[in-house]
Amino acid sequence: MRQGLLPAPDAAQVWLDFDGTISRRDVLDELIATYAVRESWKLVEERWQAGLIGSRECLRQEFATVRIAPAELAKFLASCDVDPAAGELLELLAEHRIPTTILSDGMESFIRIILTQHGLEIPAIRANRVVHRGDRLRLVCPYRRRQCDSSAAHCKCFSMAQLRDPSRQSIYIGDGRSDLCPARKADHVFAKGALARALSAEHLACIPFVSLADVVTVLLRAWSSAAAAI
Repeated sequence: MRQGLLPAPDAAQVWLDFDGTISRRDVLDELIATYAVRESWKLVEERWQAGLIGSRECLRQEFATVRIAPAELAKFLASCDVDPAAGELLELLAEHRIPTTILSDGMESFIRIILTQHGLEIPAIRANRVVHRGDRLRLVCPYRRRQCDSSAAHCKCFSMAQLRDPSRQSIYIGDGRSDLCPARKADHVFAKGALARALSAEHLACIPFVSLADVVTVLLRAWSSAAAAI
């Protein structure tokens, strides 16, 4: 992790978490807590929080407890809000033509639906997928890696390694446990919540934020200073 001065737009690449970072709440946590028909998902969640299982096994077991009809799922996703500054951040990154990818341990289709509902710019997305048959959900993990240190449903580190432009410095923006491994490998990190606490515990520097408006403010200040120096 490099930290220090942020790179100019033409030397930057951005990785964005979705749940709890772009979205205001964790979409999957909310979905499972609301539509699980058995309480066993809580024990599974505790095992994941304790690091006893990875997110792939956690989601697979939790999805097995969920029952939700397609119309109800559509209604649920329509209720999912995003950070008020998400649009401003995505527009800023698009304006500067900065390669931007959402890296999520959530569901790609859910992310696209939520972003579209809010009229937001949709960057590249790497996430898990879901098969919805009847009232049941089945997890599909196209970006799982057997070598993943955290046994994640989506190995974000592998995705970063595949997509990274070596001529650009990476900026990671996230909030949760699934962001820790890729954040360690990024040059610059904006962090809040569990990610900020984990990085602090490892004595790794980050730029703290509360909302994406804070991220936009820091980026605008850095890039305005870079432009003025030219």
